[in-house]
Amino acid sequence: MEEKNYPVHAVAYGKLYIAGEYAILEDYSKAIITSVPKKIVAFIEKANETTIFDNMHNKVIAINEKHNNFDNIQKIIHFIREYTGKKDEFALTIHNELIDSDKKYGLGSSGAVLVAITKAMLEYYKVQYDNIKVFKIVTLFSLLNNITGSMGDVAAACNGGVTFYQKFSNEKMLNIIKNNSINDIIDKINWPGLVIEVLDTKANIEMVAKWTGEVIDTKIHVKAWNETKKEINSKSSSFSNKINLILEKRKYKKFIDRSNQLVLRLKLYLKQEKGELIIPIIKDIRKNLLYLEQISNIPMESIAMKKFILTYPCGKQSGSGCGDMVLGFKLSDNEPFKVSLDLNKL
Repeated sequence: MEEKNYPVHAVAYGKLYIAGEYAILEDYSKAIITSVPKKIVAFIEKANETTIFDNMHNKVIAINEKHNNFDNIQKIIHFIREYTGKKDEFALTIHNELIDSDKKYGLGSSGAVLVAITKAMLEYYKVQYDNIKVFKIVTLFSLLNNITGSMGDVAAACNGGVTFYQKFSNEKMLNIIKNNSINDIIDKINWPGLVIEVLDTKANIEMVAKWTGEVIDTKIHVKAWNETKKEINSKSSSFSNKINLILEKRKYKKFIDRSNQLVLRLKLYLKQEKGELIIPIIKDIRKNLLYLEQISNIPMESIAMKKFILTYPCGKQSGSGCGDMVLGFKLSDNEPFKVSLDLNKL
């Protein structure tokens, strides 16, 4: 598709978690996420009525036409129009490289689509923006529409390269939403705890990402995480159950604290020209995720994923456990952090 034929276009990137899965669902927790060499491009041109087309469904629909596959896209268009106060009609075309022939690779296409549309609409309406504003628009829209998750995929979709992300306080944000306008929340209010930082990576390491062929809905694993925590907190008040509750809460806290410590160490070492420092940290990150598997009902690695990891100096899952992508890491030839993507089935 020729981008030059369209007056406005915007790019959002696919993502993979390097570190911080599951813990990042907790307020103030941390993650490191990388973009991948696949993207979504949103094109906008003037039109007499607003229409949406994407290359995945090969279908043109009107802005208010009922269609489940376009529901969130239609909603975010209305949301951005409410935020900007602009209503000019347009034709939106979405070129999605993150899904192919109905294959879901787990590269964060849902968040990236919303990011690409947001950037393109702000360009079209000539509204100044930076990546923080785009993140706030997409995340606020998601919170208001009960789209769950850490929003790390949204942070990574805004930026190319490797992103350090610290999750905002969900509890404080819900209170802010109750007491402030959309425009103030986006333009004037600092979100408690939010940090998004693009890292200058110098470590000579290559990350090979392999598609497992297994399709995992991240929302299912988010739900499993939340249900496990809810089960812990709802146990009866007998003395023995109180003891068990304390022990289980300590186990979860141990996982989250360890995850955050490892993310900060990985962040530091990625900025140094010593790829050999990365390998033991990735091993520790994997060990911590397997510890989570022991204390929860969430499986982390399939047998095929374990075999793949063993062919590299170190490796781990990415994102949801037993999910779409598995990562292998090896030293590169003096080349700063490199991502190789293999979308052939494991």
